Amino acid sequence: MTRLCSLALVAALAVMVCAAAFSAASYSEGAKTRLPLVTVVADGKVYQLQSSSATVGELLAELGIVLEPLDRTSVAPDKPLANRMLVQVARVSRRQEIAEVVVPSRGVVLADPKRPAGFMKTLHEGRDGLLRRLVTIWEKDGEEAQRTVSREEVLVKAEDTVILRGTYGLPSRHGNWRTPLHMTATAYDPGPRSCGRYANGRTATGAKAEKGVVAVDPRVIPMGTQLYIPGYGFAVAADRGSAIKGMRIDLCYDTYREAKQFGRRKVDVYVVD
Repeated sequence: MTRLCSLALVAALAVMVCAAAFSAASYSEGAKTRLPLVTVVADGKVYQLQSSSATVGELLAELGIVLEPLDRTSVAPDKPLANRMLVQVARVSRRQEIAEVVVPSRGVVLADPKRPAGFMKTLHEGRDGLLRRLVTIWEKDGEEAQRTVSREEVLVKAEDTVILRGTYGLPSRHGNWRTPLHMTATAYDPGPRSCGRYANGRTATGAKAEKGVVAVDPRVIPMGTQLYIPGYGFAVAADRGSAIKGMRIDLCYDTYREAKQFGRRKVDVYVVD
């Protein structure tokens, strides 16, 4: 009787051990199937795998994918892995090149209704300009994605060709034909001999005083108006002065010598549309 009890006890223990072993194997298999399934696209290859890596960065390291400083990933490397996650790796590079760019000369036609139709006169022969640009080029996976101008240097300033055209007898073209203003012109430079001892190189509007800036009476020519003065060139009304009233205009030159040489004279002032 005792022997039969012992045999029954051994059999029961064996059943328990087998059950425990089966349960452990089932748990291990279930844990394996619960690993996240992740797809990685990088360097023209597609990887689809289950991984025990904790983060995207660890998974990329597991696959031997090394990220360079400019490379980008669709999911941040410190993000935890998630089931059915898609991680895309973009290889980004940057290079710079120097390019010289021609700036074409424009043609500007000034209309004078006091001169007969058909009258044409070139007031200024223009020329093309030349720029030197430092261009930054960004490439993504070997293809250009963007280019930006990092720095620009004017080698030759473009100058417009200015043509005077007579329009007397022609339709008004909605009032765009403008009679030139006949004004008395003087000249100044940014220094103290022209502008007094408190000269700071700036105009009344805050613009830098240099050739191409003129002082006017705002009641005659509004500030900011683009002008053309034969013999002087293109200009912008960006200054005013206590002595500049009515049909007076003061032309800025870079040096006192140039301003002195100009003196005082009558000029035609064209408003450029």
